[in-house]
Amino acid sequence: MQRIVSTTVRVKLHSLTNRKADLLAREYEAFQTEVHGGAADLYSATDQQASKVQRQKDPNPDTEQPVVLRNDVFDVAHDEDTVLSSWWVKVPVYDPEQGRGNSIWCPAHVPQKDEPLVREGDIRDSELVRRDGDWYVHLVVKRSVTVQDEYDDVLAIDMGARWVATCAFLSDRKTTFYGEEVRRIREHYKQLRKSIGKAKPRQGQQVVAHIGDAEARKVDDRLHKIARQIVEDAEERNAVIVVGDLGGIPKDNDKGRYVNDKTHKMPFARLLNYIEYKAHGAGIDVQLVEEYNTSKTCNRCACEGIRETQGRFECPECGLDDNADKNGALNIGKRALGKFSKPLSEAGAVLALPETQVIVQHGDEPANLSVSVDSTLSGGTPRLKPWKDVSGCGPNGY
Repeated sequence: MQRIVSTTVRVKLHSLTNRKADLLAREYEAFQTEVHGGAADLYSATDQQASKVQRQKDPNPDTEQPVVLRNDVFDVAHDEDTVLSSWWVKVPVYDPEQGRGNSIWCPAHVPQKDEPLVREGDIRDSELVRRDGDWYVHLVVKRSVTVQDEYDDVLAIDMGARWVATCAFLSDRKTTFYGEEVRRIREHYKQLRKSIGKAKPRQGQQVVAHIGDAEARKVDDRLHKIARQIVEDAEERNAVIVVGDLGGIPKDNDKGRYVNDKTHKMPFARLLNYIEYKAHGAGIDVQLVEEYNTSKTCNRCACEGIRETQGRFECPECGLDDNADKNGALNIGKRALGKFSKPLSEAGAVLALPETQVIVQHGDEPANLSVSVDSTLSGGTPRLKPWKDVSGCGPNGY
């Protein structure tokens, strides 16, 4: 089966002259003014995109929005003969000296593994992003991939504040938790930035920028390893991958300052991008599923549950007492089958033997926990082969 998919390639702009850096900063700040309801001079096409973002997203005043670069006004070029860089990105900006729109060619670094994709793919509307004083263009590249059209299982992924990814198979509820190492790295560098900023206020900016690069590299390495393991697990079971779409969560979904901070700063989009890229390379389809209310609903009887703690889910109707992220992942998987709202007794479900839950810790070494018994939805869609009937029981618990 052929699918047209989008892949995001993170391209870093480098060796910018002072003039180019100033024009990028000016365009970026003007875009922020526009998307938050103000008025500023922007490149005309970018001004249209700012108005669209303002209408569609209505962003909070304290948030920064990436500058949307329309694909018909920016470009990416490759030239091995230039000394400064072999890759260049043309960024549209408003030039106040000329009083009109202009474009600047910026030297760029494209990751070697992504060079064939950038050369051969169809580049669509992309984004200009500022991070820790550096400039990046997130290139959105469309391409055609071949994926399977029949699967034996569903691997559902819930992304959250505590675990960057909770992965559960629908056939036997085997669950793996990823993200402890990512959280540890991020917390370490967060505290390091605080201490350096207080101790060396003048030199702190340069040091913090260097720290930001080190943190990004380490987190990125972990995300690649997590994505690779997820895809390998899906391959082993011939499972389609379904992921909760965080874009479906309403802006008023306030879970407190601590959880909100963790959630908003987790690199979910990057992890999803890596999962999709690696899965499509292995011929496995990845589907996004609306995540709204999956954390509040019992995966066994579809009734509203109780969350007395962030990590625990209890159902007052059927008595389910389980890990909240695991419950959310299973709901995402069942929603992908189109039977999320039905109790299992009405959905023709087969009892399945739940298996070990696994937390991937330092060095990706799994740690086995106790099992919990529950019913799992084992119906199917035209995309899935019939489930194998497995039944049994075990101790109830997390």
